This record gives sequence, structure tokens and C-alpha cells, in this order.
Amino acid sequence: MRTFSSSFLLFFYQIALGGLFGLSATPFHELERAFYKSTAGVLFVIAVLGFWGKSHLYWQNISAENSFATAAEILLYALFVISFAAYMISLWGENQTFRARSFASCVLCGTTGLIFSAHGFYQAPFWSFETFVYPIAFFLSALLLGTVTVGMLLGHWYLIDTGQSLDPFIRIYKFFVVALVVQTIFLLMSLIVLYNFGVSESGLERLWTDHRTLFLTRVISGQVAPLILSWMIWRTLVIPHTMAATGLFYIALLGVFVGEILGKQILALTSLPF
Repeated sequence: MRTFSSSFLLFFYQIALGGLFGLSATPFHELERAFYKSTAGVLFVIAVLGFWGKSHLYWQNISAENSFATAAEILLYALFVISFAAYMISLWGENQTFRARSFASCVLCGTTGLIFSAHGFYQAPFWSFETFVYPIAFFLSALLLGTVTVGMLLGHWYLIDTGQSLDPFIRIYKFFVVALVVQTIFLLMSLIVLYNFGVSESGLERLWTDHRTLFLTRVISGQVAPLILSWMIWRTLVIPHTMAATGLFYIALLGVFVGEILGKQILALTSLPF
């Protein structure tokens, strides 16, 4: 079982990786390059802070039994940051091939590294449901964190470029809603699967008996509240009123962030990816 420090630093990794997927949903040639520079810059700083924070934990875990998985995680995270830096550089040039390859490399290394990170949070045989549930849960959290972050930042960009078409905003909004709905459904399904077929029954019992309030708060703040806010965002976009939609996106971001941080606490206490 990893500590809360390790699970919390995963939060930074997921924001940065999911943010790249969020950026991929926006039309690159319809938005100002400055938006991608500023947004990618924010995500890059988050990725570097996460890697810097985990460097000490990596050093402690490298001599453990799962040293291969830890070494692979270190390498992939480092490649993720390096590829991210290359993508940042490409935004100041016109070499589209370099930009596309650095972006693809960043997403590939980041996703693979996230899979290796998931392996360190459970102890179960390779041929178990945990092997599939944990990486998918981590990836869905990354998508949700990234899309809500990019959506909020894009909304602020509309306050600068008031004549911009709403299509990019609507696209990232739809991506955010799909990520939120899929994660909510997967959360319910993973509870059923792990309870009936997984090896985490003791963790599930501990979650419900000792940390029930924590889990319910996580669901309300991270799933229920953002679902309600997503409907409100859509109503403001129909008007349209981008300033109000941006404000609601900001509140949704706070709800998602609080829910995911509480989920990281649950991960540290019970080793469950909720």
C-alpha cells in the first residue's frame, strides 16, 4: 500500500496527461496559438511539479521488490516530461511534423507510465480484475481532471477573444461531460466487479465501515455536483453567455478536484481506485 503522498502526487500527473487529451479535442487551427502556449505551459508546470515531488519517493521505492515497475515508471514519467518540453518548444515554431510527433510521444509515454503507476497501488495476481480496473480508473480520472481544467482555461480565453466561435468551447464541454458520465458509470461497475470477483473484499468492507462518509462526500463532490453543473453550463451556452459558463466551469473544476483528492485519500487508506 502506498502513502497518501504518493497517491496525491499522482493527482498532478493525471491533470497534465488528461489536459493533453483535452487539448486534442480542441480545433488547433481555429484558436489562437497563444491559447495553446498558455494552457500547455500550465499543464507542463503541473507535470514538472509532480515529477519533482515524486523523485524522492522513486528513490525510496527503487530498491523494493517491484523495482522493475518502479524503474519503468520513472523512465516513462521522465520521457513524458521531456516530450512535453519538446511539444512546448514546437508551439513557438512552424514545424508541424515535430509538433505532432512530440505530442504523440508525450501522450504515449504518459499513458503507459500511468499504467505502471497503477500497478504500484494494488497487490493482486496479474490475471485478476484489479489489473484491468486500476489502470482504467486512473485513466478516466486523468481524462476528467484534464478536460475540466482545459474547459475552464478555454472559457477564460473567451473573455479575451470575445468574437471567437462557440464551437471549440462546446467541443471541450462535451468531452468533459462524456468523461464525467463514463467515470461515474465505471465507478459503480468497478464496485460491483471488485466486490464479487476481485481480491479487494477487505478493502471494500473497510471502505464502507470505516470511511463511508469520506466515500459519500467523494461521490457527491466529484460526481453528483459536477453532473448538475454540467447541465447548468449547457443552459448558459445555449443563451449564449460564455462568462457565466466559465464561472460554472470553475465551480465544476473545484468539485472535480475535491472529489479526486478525496479519492486519492481513499486510495491511500484502502488501496481502492475510487
